[in-house]
Amino acid sequence: MKKNYLIMIIALMGLIINNASSQTFTSGLETWTSVAPIKPTDWFGSKTSIVGDSIFQFTTSVHGGTYACQLKSSTTSHKRFTTVGVPIIAGKTYQISFWVRGHGDIRTGCYKGLGSNGATYYAYNPYIILDTLGWKHCIQSITVDTTSASAQFIISVRNTRVDKGYIQVDDVNIDTVSVAPVSIHDIQYATTAPYISPYNGQNVITGGIVTGRANKGFFIQNASGPWNGLYVYDSAHAATAGLVRGDSIIIAGTVSEYLTYTELGNVTNLTKVSSGNALHAAYPVTTVNATTESLEGVLVSLTNMPCVDASGSAAYGEWIVYNGTDSTKTGGLLYKYTTAIVGTHYDITGIVYLAYGGVMRVEPRDINDVQVSSGIAKNEQNLVNMYPNPTSSILNIGNIEGIQQIRITNLLGKTIAVHAVSGNNSSIDVSTYTSGVYFVSFIKDNAISGTRKFIKQ
Repeated sequence: MKKNYLIMIIALMGLIINNASSQTFTSGLETWTSVAPIKPTDWFGSKTSIVGDSIFQFTTSVHGGTYACQLKSSTTSHKRFTTVGVPIIAGKTYQISFWVRGHGDIRTGCYKGLGSNGATYYAYNPYIILDTLGWKHCIQSITVDTTSASAQFIISVRNTRVDKGYIQVDDVNIDTVSVAPVSIHDIQYATTAPYISPYNGQNVITGGIVTGRANKGFFIQNASGPWNGLYVYDSAHAATAGLVRGDSIIIAGTVSEYLTYTELGNVTNLTKVSSGNALHAAYPVTTVNATTESLEGVLVSLTNMPCVDASGSAAYGEWIVYNGTDSTKTGGLLYKYTTAIVGTHYDITGIVYLAYGGVMRVEPRDINDVQVSSGIAKNEQNLVNMYPNPTSSILNIGNIEGIQQIRITNLLGKTIAVHAVSGNNSSIDVSTYTSGVYFVSFIKDNAISGTRKFIKQ
């Protein structure tokens, strides 16, 4: 499946990947103005925020030629040093190559150059932390989604220190390059603790089908099962594309680790390929603890799992299920299921995610992902027979031998009625109930043995 999806990405590379490399901008920092402020003539674009007296012509042990550029920005807030306007083409990936030394933090970015009615910046690349007197070759890249004649590439600096001459930059080259697609499987696959992605800190292009959306991101998957899910920390591109579940996308961004949970961020390009695609099948999890590394971002299913803690359900939609060996939290991020009942067995579909204090959990996406399990209990052999359902008057319940009470609750968890049971069958008059969804819990030995749902018409 991994290979098949890569073939699909390759077939669509024309949407966002270049077929050949070509040079966009080159600067050896050799040509400077002759009057104050002294600055390189091919830099100091309009989006430069570093002041002129913090830019110095440097001549000592430069990397190449006669001059390098020394940048001083000693505060924790970054300052931009931008090129003059250069053209960019939507869908192309630009590789920014430069030599640098000194003491401080440096990263690259790009201003789209759209003018006052839509001027925006692409997400910055990660900071490179410097503390060296030797020249270091650095390469970062940005995939753009805009065609512009006046973009400005950015060198962003902060925390520069005098002990190693602040930060010095030389020999900058910006080229369009071909970027090979990477499968989600290859991004995620790591079998040795602490399970860091082999692509950590790298810009990649990958793709998948959207399986769920959160406030600050979304999940994609390109096959069923372990290693095939990925969380994308991005809301702006998702909103612009109007992403919904079932959309097939190709995306460019930077791989990172948040508490060893692999995610894709700094998104620079997102292309919606198609919509309405069938989702990859939820991967059955045989133990409740679905928090293994291989299941990060993967859609999973839990079957017949009893709720053991519903204290956070009403307020936060968070609750805990337990299978006798392992427990896991569920809910609260994508969808808040507020009516979990202790002792009730549930069938749950959800995405494995890291949230709230570094705790891995299974996240249902909507009401359809949480269903009361069809069996009244793990050790009960007979299925409850409950009919008609929906009903407007009488609800008949059969095959409940051994059950001592029936408790009916509404969607808010409020108890509507409690009925004593003797025998194998019971008939309950619900004609006075308000129309809606109700739950029937079966009490045995002062514990909930199981729960079923019915609809009052």
